[in-house]
Amino acid sequence: METLDLRRIRCVVFDFGFTLSSDHYFRTGPTGCPEWREVIQRHVFGSQLVVEGWMRGDLRLADIALIVGHHVDLPQREIVAAMERGCVEIGFNPAVWGFACAQRAQGRRTALVTANMDIFTSIIVPTFQLDQIFDVILNTADYGHLRKELLWDRAFAQLGGGIGYRSSLLIEDGEREPALFRERGGVAHQYEGEAAFHRWLGELGWVP
Repeated sequence: METLDLRRIRCVVFDFGFTLSSDHYFRTGPTGCPEWREVIQRHVFGSQLVVEGWMRGDLRLADIALIVGHHVDLPQREIVAAMERGCVEIGFNPAVWGFACAQRAQGRRTALVTANMDIFTSIIVPTFQLDQIFDVILNTADYGHLRKELLWDRAFAQLGGGIGYRSSLLIEDGEREPALFRERGGVAHQYEGEAAFHRWLGELGWVP
């Protein structure tokens, strides 16, 4: 576990998938389509080529619906509608969400930087009004690459005010991105679940 002095942190950068929210998209499908989850898992999320192409912006929701349409007996409009519903039927990890929501009141800027699909920008952000919580929101699908370190640089440029790695904290699952953030001079905490995050906040002495 890392410890730090939050008083020197001017910006907190958050990841979305498996950090801010650990729910999967498209968990429920159209009525009368019991094979929906299996098709989604096998032909969409089970294909690295499809997933990376979608997160890079090479594929859009309509393209994914065509892929799914090869394996289910549904009109394209119903597939698209079901997928749109399926990406807002998600919840948020309460400890991370609460920490994010408290930052502005405590004088810090916030950025949400995610490797995600077009549906994140077009549906999830407005549905959950994420732009009311985060000062900057950047999604790889909008920039044509999967390199989050380039989006961190862009986020700091948009935030301005001299904010950069040395005054910022990253909250993200996995090992790669926290390591990259530290290499650039920032502080990073690897999210490993709600219980561990609660303990970490307690060690920091953080209160909402």
